[in-house]
Amino acid sequence: MSVFKKIDSNDVSITAFNAHKNYTINSYNYSGSNCGYGVQILGANYHSYSFADSIRGKALSLEEKNPNGTYKSIIYDSVKHLYYSRVDRPAENFGGNIPEKETRLLNEKAHIVSIPSPLYDLRIKSGSLNFTDYYIESLGIDRERNISSSNYNYPVYDLPVVIANHWKFESSQSRYFDTTNDTITIADARSSTAPGTMVLTGSNEGIVGSGSMLFKVNSTSVINGIPYNVGNGLLAKESADFQGITPNNWWEEFNPAAANNNLNNVYGLPAYTVTMWVKPPDWNKMPGKVTGAPGQSTILTRDKNSYFELNMITSSYSITNNKGILPLQMFFGGSKDNCTTSASAQAVSEGFGLATGSWNLVSVTQEFRPGLIATGTSGSQYEDLPAWGDAARTTLRLYRPDPSEPKGYKYIKKVGYATASIEDGHWSGATSRAVTSSIQYSRNMYIGASGSVSTGAANNNATANTLRNAFTGSVDDVRFFESAINDTQLANLWTYPNMELDRTPPATASFDLIDDGYGNIIDRGINSSSFANPKKLVGYYGFNELYTVEGQISKSSDFTLHDGLGTTYIKDYSKYDNEAVSDKVKFIPGIAAMASSGSAINHDTVNFYQTKVKTGIRAQFNNSGSIRIPHHSKLNLGSEDGFAISFWIKIPENQIPGINTITSSTPYITTGAGGSAGGTSEPCYNVHSGSAAGVDYITLITKSGLGYKTLKNSATGEKFQVQVQGPEMKIQYPYLIQLKNTSYEKNGKPFDATGCYSDGAPLNTIVLRRSDGFNTTIIESSIALQPLIDNHVVVQKVNNEVAIWINGKQVSEGADTLKCTDNISDVFVGDEGTSWVTGSKLIKNIEHSFMPPENPLSGSIDELRFYDTALSRNEVLSLYDNDYTKPTAYQTNVVGNVFYEHGIIALTNTHLPMYFSGSLHTGTGVVGNDSTSLFSKNFQLKFQNTRELYEQKVKCHSKASDFNLTTNPTARKTTFGECKDILSVQELADFAKDPIFNPYVTTVGLYDDFGRLLAIAKLAKPIQKLKNVDMTFIVKFDR
Repeated sequence: MSVFKKIDSNDVSITAFNAHKNYTINSYNYSGSNCGYGVQILGANYHSYSFADSIRGKALSLEEKNPNGTYKSIIYDSVKHLYYSRVDRPAENFGGNIPEKETRLLNEKAHIVSIPSPLYDLRIKSGSLNFTDYYIESLGIDRERNISSSNYNYPVYDLPVVIANHWKFESSQSRYFDTTNDTITIADARSSTAPGTMVLTGSNEGIVGSGSMLFKVNSTSVINGIPYNVGNGLLAKESADFQGITPNNWWEEFNPAAANNNLNNVYGLPAYTVTMWVKPPDWNKMPGKVTGAPGQSTILTRDKNSYFELNMITSSYSITNNKGILPLQMFFGGSKDNCTTSASAQAVSEGFGLATGSWNLVSVTQEFRPGLIATGTSGSQYEDLPAWGDAARTTLRLYRPDPSEPKGYKYIKKVGYATASIEDGHWSGATSRAVTSSIQYSRNMYIGASGSVSTGAANNNATANTLRNAFTGSVDDVRFFESAINDTQLANLWTYPNMELDRTPPATASFDLIDDGYGNIIDRGINSSSFANPKKLVGYYGFNELYTVEGQISKSSDFTLHDGLGTTYIKDYSKYDNEAVSDKVKFIPGIAAMASSGSAINHDTVNFYQTKVKTGIRAQFNNSGSIRIPHHSKLNLGSEDGFAISFWIKIPENQIPGINTITSSTPYITTGAGGSAGGTSEPCYNVHSGSAAGVDYITLITKSGLGYKTLKNSATGEKFQVQVQGPEMKIQYPYLIQLKNTSYEKNGKPFDATGCYSDGAPLNTIVLRRSDGFNTTIIESSIALQPLIDNHVVVQKVNNEVAIWINGKQVSEGADTLKCTDNISDVFVGDEGTSWVTGSKLIKNIEHSFMPPENPLSGSIDELRFYDTALSRNEVLSLYDNDYTKPTAYQTNVVGNVFYEHGIIALTNTHLPMYFSGSLHTGTGVVGNDSTSLFSKNFQLKFQNTRELYEQKVKCHSKASDFNLTTNPTARKTTFGECKDILSVQELADFAKDPIFNPYVTTVGLYDDFGRLLAIAKLAKPIQKLKNVDMTFIVKFDR
């Protein structure tokens, strides 16, 4: 009898299985310090030069480093070699082994997250990755949409505002500091010893920041029966400063002979804007519930007789002024009588005033269009100005809080025009009214003090009288722009008081990334349901892989023709992999990252701002050269479902003149002096561009002109190909997309370009032509492309109609009942392809050789896609939307890859800058909430690791006759005596001898051959050992 029983080897099994532990990495535990996880966050940068080579590249000391000391270019090379080279051959790189399920694209930068092997163990579990981050971002504006302007019913994109001065009044020490230039200061209207202004600081003292400037009236003085407040104000800008800080010639279409001179010195700024926050005192705290100071008060002025002045009119809280509005009076310049009402009751009834005790946004813009006084009253060449020739337009805009309004605020806009003054010394007798000139009109700009000749000194220089018209209340965040600002920009400033107007409104750039189980990192925030059907994509040329040749010019495969960097092949990312080649094309940074004006997705809100951040790579054409895409049948786009061609285009202000291009102006005389229109022999000009024959069209994309024809040798029957060029390849074609560069035609027909200042038919429209060899369809967009911005164009065919979309909006449609338009020509982008054989000595048997480039493009094209189906409105908008917080223009939500077995996470899609901070910021490889961070402090990375465990299963057999004798000492008889007598007693107690007594099994022990206890298995409850039943206990444990 033994207490041990040997276990048969067949009763022992070992089974491996995977266990997964959850990890959460964040900004507090990612690093190796303070018991962190030791996760490395690294930047990787492409380099085209020899590493650490001071002669052919950079010296080692200039190479960018990551915080851990690694070089970004070395990290890039390593990642590319290990994971992004030979991606179609899984045996030759690391990562997944199903290439058709994985998208691996490495661009010029990457962010690498390296997880230590003790964390991920064998691998990161597929499908367990979740990477999130969010931060507030604002990008510099390159162009922004002006919804109040239109050009052929099309929104205009303006240059960003030009801010010259910005005063924040953050502290008494910095009260006069200009945050844009610390050498420029604002000053007291009088000596700094004069009372009246001080900076208040505190959490509630400013609308922007923590401080504001407080103005206080000290007393009143009566002059000619009119009470004036006495105090001090600020000299915001001296008259000489209105020449501007930018030494460019800002004036347009004025005195062309002086184009190389700085006309600002003579005429001042063409436009300027002042914005400021104003907080009048709360009427509840004023004696007699008076709104404002007792006498006349000036908020902002540059002499009401010449330029403008905004005054507050004293009023009291009453039934007629039950909101406690502070009434205002506005002078628009040119005359002291060119103003709004001076009656406080009328101003209140019109709602023209500020809210007391609250912050109001005040903006004054002045725009000057001198022109020629001889233009007379027959009309103005400027549609937005009145009939007089020389004019100044002054626009006052106010935002005041008002709980009774549906939006919680009241918006007021008043526009006035300066007329010729009859006052000596101003505009009378002037032959050319340079209304902003600091020479003729020396006028300073004051805040909270008088600046008008009638109450101040001559030419409003500071004297004792400048103390009059003092203002009581607070002013904060004064900005001076050397440009006009539009309604949208001011609305943004009201919504975001801290916003810099040359940057996009602050937006939350959040991302939510997961892996798809195949190694792709997907952003769940990008609406992939809006994407055009990728199965219908028959050609896609995005040029984004060409960052390696950025800034260089390609040449064609015919080396006898052109010098350049060599043949540049362009990948086709559709399933057809139809590689293109470029000839004399330069590859530069691509389309701009955009920002929307709201959450709605429509053509009015999408891409409202075009930023200075570029995404991807584009192809630039310089009036010579093109891209050649080899023919394949799908590019004929003959599907019964229609077709669509989508691309981005950016054009210069003028096409480089070609052999067909003329630019001319035809002068003629208007009604003479004394005529019925009151004109003055002012010459008008009709400006024309293009060819009088109407043939000046720039070719953007065409499937015509050059291709291969298969012939058969009559003697041998062998088939061979010859290249064919010219008319034979232009008889029929499925698409010829052009940019119209003539003002003599519209919709393919002559256009009468007459009338004063007429430009003829609009230039830069999109024209689509199709031909079946017998008939031709021509359709022209009803609006023109705006130069210098990124325009998105879609031309498509739906049933028997063709249509043109520009920037998310359908702008033209027309009937198309053509028969077959298929051909065997290659597709050309940038011209009609004739330059591919011009002057070649290597290509034989080509008809009509030695032809010059035909209708070449000056401009750039990007993201060219061919679909053999028509697109829906939502799909067009999806292709158009390049908002940096949720872009769909690239039609992908894949932003990188995870390499599970190596614990490597790579964010590589630099086209999408919202989660590629290196495109937005410096990117020094640290985590934080500043401009140098790759990820913000809000980032969170979750994943599960994979650890292989082994389940040991042991079958412990107990026959009916086994283990029936308990070894429990309590089952022995009780013996009294010496210790040796007690220990020697083994007789069972009487109760244990009872036939119904059986021991209970509570524990199973596993021992090695030396009797050492290896494992203990505890039963959940005791099991009675039966004498007539064999029993088996299965013991499992993991290791």
